[in-house]
Amino acid sequence: MGSSDVPDAPTPIIQNDKLPPRSPLGRRRPRPRHIVPEIGSLYDILHDHCHLSLYVLPICWTDFHAQILETRFLIRPPVTTPTPPSSQTPRRTLRTPQVVVSTSRNIDTLLVREKPLVAKNRAMQSILSTFYPEHLPKAGYISELPLRFGRKFYPSVARCQLLWNQADPNTSFDSATTWTASQSAGQSSSAPFASGMMAQNTPLLAYINRSHLDHVRRNCFRVLAGPNGQFNNPVYRLQVLRSKNLLPKNPDEDSYFVAVMLAMAQKSVYASVWAGTGFVPRDVKVRVLTVAEEDDAFMVYTGTVPGALLSMFHKPDVAPTSNREIKIEYCQVPVWPVLGFKERLGKALGADVVGSFEGVPMDCFGEETSPPMSSTRKRRREALAEVFNASFSEDHDSDSPTTVSEPFIKRRCGEKVRLGVVQ
Repeated sequence: MGSSDVPDAPTPIIQNDKLPPRSPLGRRRPRPRHIVPEIGSLYDILHDHCHLSLYVLPICWTDFHAQILETRFLIRPPVTTPTPPSSQTPRRTLRTPQVVVSTSRNIDTLLVREKPLVAKNRAMQSILSTFYPEHLPKAGYISELPLRFGRKFYPSVARCQLLWNQADPNTSFDSATTWTASQSAGQSSSAPFASGMMAQNTPLLAYINRSHLDHVRRNCFRVLAGPNGQFNNPVYRLQVLRSKNLLPKNPDEDSYFVAVMLAMAQKSVYASVWAGTGFVPRDVKVRVLTVAEEDDAFMVYTGTVPGALLSMFHKPDVAPTSNREIKIEYCQVPVWPVLGFKERLGKALGADVVGSFEGVPMDCFGEETSPPMSSTRKRRREALAEVFNASFSEDHDSDSPTTVSEPFIKRRCGEKVRLGVVQ
């Protein structure tokens, strides 16, 4: 039989719709993995509120973000002690210490909303470095903190004006964090952050300018020009409404503070936030400092970011196994008077940041509370007072001769007198 007598093999029928598409190089693309999130995870929360824009930058977070993250703000009484008595307030004289004068000027700069941002950053840096040179010596200007969400890394999304890290490399990591009671001693000793190098990179305190934050929110949307380069007023009005929705109902309870605290806590529990390695969940205690210009006071926020919430951001498809509530306490610290402001602010920041100020005498910066008056100056003031009293109480119509014992006698206008200094 010839080759022509052999029947041809049947051609297989291939359904192309059941095969994954091929890449330009001829390789089959991997099938997308379908993730089934657990109930209570971040993916499950995003799925339940899919009609809202929740997966946005921290600058666009609203009050609802703080609500779904179970954030609880607690206001504390203002720290108003210690304050000097009225006789101890610094006087605007040449004898006023230079530290008091410079601190007053820096406070005035922070309380004026129209001042530039750079001037306010320098003023805050100068105040804290003057008050607490050993604990808060330097800070990074315009610090941009990254944020990690699962396998995705977002650099420079949580911006703060100043950021202070752990100053002493030999200080333990426990001074900047709060450990849960359920963690064992073996877990704490095996943490990769027990070294001095990691403790030095631990964020302790962040400064956020509220007036600058409101300015960014009102101007974060761009409005393109209309036809023929005309001003697009309808789109502009729409962007104004979107900007208003970003403003918090209570300026003291801003959701942006929650995002900054979360970014600071992530930097503390990762060996490398960029690579996502060395993750050890724990409760992290961080602080945020801001200024309330309308109240002439500093606002100190002390928040505890639980390890369960950090684990949710590390694995968004896994539900937390413990409490994930963020507890943030905040209080006001009046800036006036300047004397005692160092101790009031130190009490609000906490002993683990600037040291303990309980029972410490108030620092007067060399101000003399009651400067002694010399006896010579006092006698001159008494003599000058007797001169004025004798001048206005003398009887011009009296014919009684003056005695030698009278210390001061008013001269007649017609008499020749020699002008001089009364002694």
